[in-house]
Amino acid sequence: MTRFQHECVVAFFGLVAALVALSPLPVSAQIAVPADTTLVLIEGDYLDVRAGILRRNGAIVVQGGRIIAIHPPESGWRLPEGALLLNLEGRTILPGLIDAHVHLTLRGDPHENAAVTLRAGFTTVIDLGSANGDGVRLRDAIAQGRVIGPRIIAAGSWIGMKGGVCEFGGATVGSVEEAVARARADFETGADLLKVCVTGWPAEAVAMPDSIQFKADLLAAVTAVAADRRRPVYAHAIGRAGALLAATGGVRALAHTPIVDFAEAIRLKASGVYVISTLATLTSRPDGDHIGRSFRLLRRAQVPIVLGTDAAVLPHGQNVKELLALTEAGLSPLEALRACTINAAALLGMSEIGEIIPGAMGDFSVVAGDPLLDLRVLERPVLVVKAGQVVK
Repeated sequence: MTRFQHECVVAFFGLVAALVALSPLPVSAQIAVPADTTLVLIEGDYLDVRAGILRRNGAIVVQGGRIIAIHPPESGWRLPEGALLLNLEGRTILPGLIDAHVHLTLRGDPHENAAVTLRAGFTTVIDLGSANGDGVRLRDAIAQGRVIGPRIIAAGSWIGMKGGVCEFGGATVGSVEEAVARARADFETGADLLKVCVTGWPAEAVAMPDSIQFKADLLAAVTAVAADRRRPVYAHAIGRAGALLAATGGVRALAHTPIVDFAEAIRLKASGVYVISTLATLTSRPDGDHIGRSFRLLRRAQVPIVLGTDAAVLPHGQNVKELLALTEAGLSPLEALRACTINAAALLGMSEIGEIIPGAMGDFSVVAGDPLLDLRVLERPVLVVKAGQVVK
């Protein structure tokens, strides 16, 4: 690349950042950065999620989709030859956010849903259920660059009982044999994990806390199939009996905040299960006060909390509302941000996302303002980058 070409590229990317800050752009817009191109983010502050502080940024260098170096200001670093430069002076750089409970193939066009989710700053999501393998196909289309959207970890179908809470797309079972067949079929179609539906919604959890739709033998059959594949199982289990059954039965995460007392919260902590929040949708229900009270008990018991929106119930692209709901429930802005970064990465066992450190994926959500003081600045990202690809 000649000096003139390089200066043109620098000017172009600076213009992109300025335009995105000033006006909304089409959801499908993405600037293709060749895989062998080095992307350099200079100036601004970046969030050290573990330390809980903003650090001054000299340069964050991304190559091959990953962060290869982070230089402090005035460190004498050199711009790599042929690099593309983004000047983020006056901005805050966050790691790409993670939503651990979405349904991108429900409500609206899946491609549009994926695009607006990425534009909202969420570069990784867990899609917890779709019909006919749609979530897996969307995952693959995004991974192949045919569709713009977040990195997807996809469940297969919803595995539940006939007439139960998750009777979608024919994903019902009535016996151990059917449960095994359904679990195997999900993996054969490419699922990364399995989703089981153990209880009903909050109203049932309050009225009949010991009610269980998906019995222990069926759950054991599904978790055994997953264990053979070394894959996790997540559970919709809001009632106390179902939540405890899932947590002690090998389930990795509860897909919603369950309704439990403090003793039961302590048992959940001991099991090692994660709780995916979905407060923005659950607390708006008639029995939402029970959810809020239980969430505070789970937090007190130090159960690991991960952000999830149940997007499709919550409109796609409005994922940041869950961050605000977490702070309304008592988390600090930093704790809420950890729920959608390092906590979510730990749930997934993916150390390469959720942080701005060398070796991590080049995933960023850039905002105007200090999110540690006001999370509402995340509602309008200035710029989003996923694996080194710049998204308008």
